[in-house]
Amino acid sequence: MPLKRFASATVLGIAAMAAAADFDIRNYGARTGETCTAAIQKALDAADAAGGGRVVVPAGTWTSGTVWLRSHVELHLAKGAVLKGSTRQADYNRNDAFPENFWSDAEEWSGGHLVLGYKVEGASITGEGTIDGSGPAFFGECEEDSWFPGYKYGLKLHPLDRSWFRPGHMVIFFLSKTLANTPAWTAHFRCCDGLDIRNVTIDADRTIANSDGFSIDCTRNVTVDGCTIKTGDDGFAIRASCRQPGHAEQHACENIRISNCDVWSCCYGVRFGIGTGTVRDVAVENCRFHETMSGVGFTPAWIPGKKGVYIENIRVSRCEFRECARPVTSNARSDDWRIRDITFEDCRFESLQPIAFFSPESRHPENVTFRNCSRKHLERVRVRNRRGWGGNRSKKFIEGGPVTNLRVENCQPSEEEKKTGLLVLSFDDRNFGDWVKALPIFEKYGAHATFFVCGPIDGEAVRAMKRLSEAGHSVGLHGLRHANADEAITKKGAALYYKEEIEPQREACRVAYIPIKSFAYPNCRRSDEADELFRKKGFAHVRGGHKGVAPFDPKGEKQAGLAPIHTVDRAFIPAEKAKGQFRLDTVIAGEAYHTDIEDILKCIRRAAERKEAFVLTSHGISPGAKGISMKTEWLERILATAKECGVRAVGFDEL
Repeated sequence: MPLKRFASATVLGIAAMAAAADFDIRNYGARTGETCTAAIQKALDAADAAGGGRVVVPAGTWTSGTVWLRSHVELHLAKGAVLKGSTRQADYNRNDAFPENFWSDAEEWSGGHLVLGYKVEGASITGEGTIDGSGPAFFGECEEDSWFPGYKYGLKLHPLDRSWFRPGHMVIFFLSKTLANTPAWTAHFRCCDGLDIRNVTIDADRTIANSDGFSIDCTRNVTVDGCTIKTGDDGFAIRASCRQPGHAEQHACENIRISNCDVWSCCYGVRFGIGTGTVRDVAVENCRFHETMSGVGFTPAWIPGKKGVYIENIRVSRCEFRECARPVTSNARSDDWRIRDITFEDCRFESLQPIAFFSPESRHPENVTFRNCSRKHLERVRVRNRRGWGGNRSKKFIEGGPVTNLRVENCQPSEEEKKTGLLVLSFDDRNFGDWVKALPIFEKYGAHATFFVCGPIDGEAVRAMKRLSEAGHSVGLHGLRHANADEAITKKGAALYYKEEIEPQREACRVAYIPIKSFAYPNCRRSDEADELFRKKGFAHVRGGHKGVAPFDPKGEKQAGLAPIHTVDRAFIPAEKAKGQFRLDTVIAGEAYHTDIEDILKCIRRAAERKEAFVLTSHGISPGAKGISMKTEWLERILATAKECGVRAVGFDEL
């Protein structure tokens, strides 16, 4: 099982400081291959006794349990150093090691920590090394394949040792002034003042719940810059949940700036909430959030009936939210909470569903502004083994419950969603090898297609269809025996044709969790009865063919009298109409059809000029393609022309 990596490139600490002296852990008995907890602690204590200094962890792997940081002491991990968490309970602090410690029996993690700073001042963690919490060692295999949209890569539910559970937060600071295998939250800062985190990488096992990146709790004056976070839970958790009496009220979580970060999260990119205190004055700038359940989430009241968090003056600017289920959302479960003065400015959203605020009737978010933002609607996002989930999907910018004084200023669909020409691409039969080899070309131009598969949906087909789906393309059916629908329905009737020809393919795809929305008629042979059959069976689109429209043969050898396709009006439809049209008819490209590639390129340019949709089909894709397949050179020219003209190259499922 791959390990999670945490590598701090510059500094994670309360205050950067010049080292007065170096204390090499080897001089205090640390040896690779052994548990070095006591030796590392001796070095930290020696630096403390000297009035400060730098404790050096040299290159190599050093296994340790809990080490306690000291004031004005720098823990420095040299390049190539790995501070690796022990897997033994005896090597970690007890739950009652200090009054403010906490743990969760319900979520099955203890109060043990790997690196612990308690009431320290001027402590820091620096260097290019790695803090590795040995997270996967505490779990078995994933018990669920996917919990979309959260934990979409699977979820390890329970630790192997159900009596001890597992360690808690890997790096933690309590009441201080001043990371890759985390078994629980990676780094937790509670009731601290003055926190500087720069150029830190967190690479957590994305199947582990509670593997949050940075949890900032009742802490003020925080700067986070240039960090990369990949986690199975929240990227940032901005909380107000100190449990000691009065702490949440005395220690507001405030004056926080997060900038220039890349965040991959199975839950929230940034979550505001949890607790009973106040979160205020937070700026999130120039960040990119990838594959999140929600890019930014507000959860001010987590426990029904209890006092929640007061969240105010939050500004998110110049951020991108890529492949999210929802880019922004809120959820409150009680009446005593606040969300107000929230601004999103110059942000780009890509999501399955719109922005949404949910709250009880008694209380609503207040003064929420979206300014100069755009949203691109996605039909699916990448998940571990499936695509296309997320419930009912609206293409609105924002939906959900009421907001008091909601302002949406100059917000619109992104450039990709504005009226533009469409090139609807598809490929047929079982040319799996060709299709997979061509994926880099599609990726190069940001283009998608639908691949219609005939024959049995066996192991080879399933593997290829999932590979194509994971790359952003859609897959459809082309019939088990490639039978002409019009002839088969006339001979057998619609019910028997569907049972013998379509149902085996569709059922095999259902079992393999491959979503199917479209069907392509073999040889473009269809009838009105066939269209109605597929409509009733729940297909979103079927693909037929234009009668009397074929690729123009400029030499006039076999198809004399045909006009160039770009001059044939019925080969095109308005792009907006294509998005809601059930049957789309296609032009087929390939040498056997006497394709003139220059004519096809003119079709794309026409689609751009007139905001039309042009449907193009072929079979295989290879450099020396003959017959009914497409030459690789043609595909590259087609996609390059589409991109140059601003024509979106899409599959049927994106309509």
